[in-house]
Amino acid sequence: MTTRQNRIDEATRRAERQLRQAIDDGRQARLTHGLTHAQLAAALGCSRQLIGTIEAGQLEDVGSIQLARYCAAVGLDFPIRTYPTGSPLRDAGQLRLLERLRTAIGDRWGWRTEVPVSSDPRDRRAFDALLINAPHRVGIEAVTRLVDAQGQVRPIILKQEAAGLPCMVLLLADTRLNRRAIEDGAPTLSPAFPMGAKALLRELRAGRQPATNGLLLL
Repeated sequence: MTTRQNRIDEATRRAERQLRQAIDDGRQARLTHGLTHAQLAAALGCSRQLIGTIEAGQLEDVGSIQLARYCAAVGLDFPIRTYPTGSPLRDAGQLRLLERLRTAIGDRWGWRTEVPVSSDPRDRRAFDALLINAPHRVGIEAVTRLVDAQGQVRPIILKQEAAGLPCMVLLLADTRLNRRAIEDGAPTLSPAFPMGAKALLRELRAGRQPATNGLLLL
């Protein structure tokens, strides 16, 4: 959890920097256009004190919508978008799923969890687990609920390519909903994870690297 918590703390600091930069840009734009606090307050239907609060950078008192309206009034856009950066927090179900795999394949593999995809600090993606039995490496992605085969598989394959891993295992919780999702997503899943569960487990239990990607229900 430490690695994930560090990422959350980093995201907090990054958001604070971005908000302060937006506030600085807004204040500079207001001054450039010769607008007063009173004029902005009238345009936004708020108090002059709120404009002062925004420009003072009192982040705990400034909501995103208020800041977006302030920016619009001084001729700026304040876009809010999300970008994929890394793996989400693992829930208890994912942890249990990984532990079931560990029990199922025995002790021939070394385990590492939350392994960064690359050494590039800008790439915050990580594998749920990495099995190591030198020189072999096998990436593990644990998914408790498969809801969108195409949407969930593509990021996994991109991580595999970025890390240069020869083999990835898509580990799914053995539930009725997941079995149905596998059937529905077969056109996407079969080419991406062609090795069946029996062959996959046989190779992993023997400490051998599977020849190709595989899908495993546990």
